[in-house]
Amino acid sequence: MLEVKNINISFQRNIFNNANIKFYDSCIHAIVGKSGSGKTTFLRSIIQDSSRVQMEISYNEEVISEKDEFVRKHIGYVDQLGSYFPNMSIKQHFSFYAKMKGEKISVHDINEFLSRVNLHHVNIKKSPSVLSIGERKRFLIALSLYCDKDIIILDEPTASLDKKNIALLKEVLLSLKDKTIILTTHTQEILEICDVVYRIENQQFECEKNDNDKSKKENKTHEIKNYRFSPIKYFQYKTPIQWIQLIGMIVISVFILAQSLPLIQSFLIANTINPQVTNQSSKEMIFLRNRSGQLYFMYDPIMDCYNSKPFARQELDKIEQLEGVKTIEKIDMFPLFNPSTYENCEKFEVIDEKGNMQTYEFDSYGSRAPAIYPYYKYNSFNDGDNGIYISSMLSKMCDIQEGDMIKAKWYIPKNQYIRNDNPYRVISYVLKEFEFKVTKVLKPEEEYTTPSHDMIVYIPYSMYNEILNSINQDDKEIMSSNVIRASEKVDPVPYTVDEYVIFVDEDYASDVYNAILEMDDSYDVYSTYMSYLDIDAMQREAFQTKLISTGGICGIGIIAFITIQYFLMKSRKEEIELLRNNGIKRKQIYQSILFENGVYFIVTCGIGLLLSYLYQSYIEDFTNVLLFSGVIIVISFVLLCVNVIVSQFILKKKKRVRKVKL
Repeated sequence: MLEVKNINISFQRNIFNNANIKFYDSCIHAIVGKSGSGKTTFLRSIIQDSSRVQMEISYNEEVISEKDEFVRKHIGYVDQLGSYFPNMSIKQHFSFYAKMKGEKISVHDINEFLSRVNLHHVNIKKSPSVLSIGERKRFLIALSLYCDKDIIILDEPTASLDKKNIALLKEVLLSLKDKTIILTTHTQEILEICDVVYRIENQQFECEKNDNDKSKKENKTHEIKNYRFSPIKYFQYKTPIQWIQLIGMIVISVFILAQSLPLIQSFLIANTINPQVTNQSSKEMIFLRNRSGQLYFMYDPIMDCYNSKPFARQELDKIEQLEGVKTIEKIDMFPLFNPSTYENCEKFEVIDEKGNMQTYEFDSYGSRAPAIYPYYKYNSFNDGDNGIYISSMLSKMCDIQEGDMIKAKWYIPKNQYIRNDNPYRVISYVLKEFEFKVTKVLKPEEEYTTPSHDMIVYIPYSMYNEILNSINQDDKEIMSSNVIRASEKVDPVPYTVDEYVIFVDEDYASDVYNAILEMDDSYDVYSTYMSYLDIDAMQREAFQTKLISTGGICGIGIIAFITIQYFLMKSRKEEIELLRNNGIKRKQIYQSILFENGVYFIVTCGIGLLLSYLYQSYIEDFTNVLLFSGVIIVISFVLLCVNVIVSQFILKKKKRVRKVKL
């Protein structure tokens, strides 16, 4: 027997005041009363707790302390509309309850239970939405029978039913002789089969009919299985639209993550301080030439020596008189490749202190091959030891340490061929082998480089001049095709160094740079420091532009993300309410939602990390792998938080009262 005592329910007004009611085993009970008297409210208060409801429930003389567990084990509830899980087919409804019971149910068994309520003809693969309201209510009764619920609560079971369906429902109720049926109704045909009838009057239950024989039956004991709700197993129950919505959210999230990858890279580039910006040598060195002919792209110091012509002494004096200029020195290089053809790159040998030798070969297009540059007394890395220094990049690429020997044949300029009708000079070279012992490996913030070279062997300026002046007419001239053609038209003259490096005070670097540009259109200047400042400014501007564009795109994505999540959770409100009606605790329901959010986060984050790896492989840079991974995880977590906030907002909205049209 189910007994409910001391019932106090108040919603804006008192509905029940210390009321009491009893429901007997194997009896059909009806609760009648005026519209608004509290029939539906009372039935719902049996299966769900509310702060506005107070009552004491006992079953078979045992006080119920855990209402959710009691409902889950004993009560099947069918509301006026015959509400069903919109995310499940008829078959999945039975499957869901079977999994809670720890069982499996066959199609034959499902059809057997449906036959007991005259629904043997339905297609169980379809959604219950294909059934009429009367059929839905009988389908839900069949579910209660499968679940072996000993109490079945029906709220207005005849609402919206025609006479045929009422007659069918009557037959079903009469067949449930071993169940305790509790229903509300105004239909006389149903009241006639009821064993006990209560009327709500003056906030109390007044008994109008009581079949004494059935009411005196002894309480029965019921072997009810323990129903266990699993958030993991429940995850599979979704409509095709809900799956599409979930996948859509993941796709949008991945799209946002994909957009963030180039933005992160742009941010890193914009905020990376290149050593050449803070390099004292680069700040104080400005490369200079007097150009012969047109400048087609940009001035590349030392590499474009064919396009250089001598300065007049007065021109150099004028430059040297600029405020901040310390001195002007000539500069050139000795490359490992043939500058006339950019081919025939010589081998580069490294001999360590133990005598082990390693030979390196470079591409025929040799601008990335090692080259010899001079260093000057004004260079900050000059220790005054006349040592041989190498750049950090050369040390890294060829594994050169201090004390190692480097040996190679270098191209030394010998003659030049100058035609009056051609602004470009042709230069011939000789090959000279030199062996140097490395005194010091420079750090990136110490050395100076040019746009074309960062694999450099630095030798003292005096040594450089000695090598250049050691070339004589007896040395074999390498006759490239350009040299051969030029030699047929003009006689050779000794090679001259026509490019310069200006050493300036750091504070005047920009002023000197701009002043020289304004002197003559044929003057070309290059400052590594100024170039990187311009590059840094462009990179910051590029980052700001990318930030705005990416922000706009991601903003649209987030709006779409929120919209999809809003409608997804809105579609699940009825589903969640039905879980509550089935005795599933609110905590377990939120665990189910949390599990789904966890699946979303893991999938999104996993795909995002994979994209991050592929993107870093594409740009061939894994130096910031932790930063990329961290940002991906943070963005994924932020999207998860947005997901949770939208879910909480939807689920905590006030429930609207649904009107039933009769």
